[in-house]
Amino acid sequence: MCNGCISVPDIKKKIARHGWAVTAVAGSGHEHPDFAYTTGLTERSLPELIVYGLPLHLSGSLLNDMASQMVAGFGLTSGIVIHSASGEEPDIVVIQVVTTSDMVVTDALYTNFTALQLVWPDLDGHFPWEPQYSICEHQQPLMGVGWV
Repeated sequence: MCNGCISVPDIKKKIARHGWAVTAVAGSGHEHPDFAYTTGLTERSLPELIVYGLPLHLSGSLLNDMASQMVAGFGLTSGIVIHSASGEEPDIVVIQVVTTSDMVVTDALYTNFTALQLVWPDLDGHFPWEPQYSICEHQQPLMGVGWV
C-alpha cells in the first residue's frame, strides 16, 4: 500500500523504533488543508492524534510533543484545554474524533482505534465552534464534536 509514498512496513519500523510515527499530508488547495496524524499510540492503549491546518513542521512537532507527554502518563482526553507553558502559543482544545477517514495509514494498521483532534484558535482566540471564529471552516475541519 502506498499513501503518498508512505508504506505500512516503513511506518511499522518507525513505530518499533520510536513508539509511534507521524504522517504528514500536504493539502491540495484551499478546501483541503495540510494535516498530520499519529500511528502507533494504539499499541500503548492510547488514542491516536490528528491536527489540521497548521504548517506540516509545526503539526509534526505538536503531535510528537503531545504523544511524548501521553506516553509519559499525561491523560489527554476530549474537552481538555492545553495551555502553553510559555504563554506565547495559543491554547489548544482536544476533541474526540468521530470520523477517522483521513487517518489512512492508522486505519490500515488497526481495525479499531480511537483518536483525538487538537484544535487551535484563530488569532483572536476563538475556536471553530464559536460564532466569532474568523478562519474558513475548510482550513481546520472538525472531525468530531466541538467543545462549547
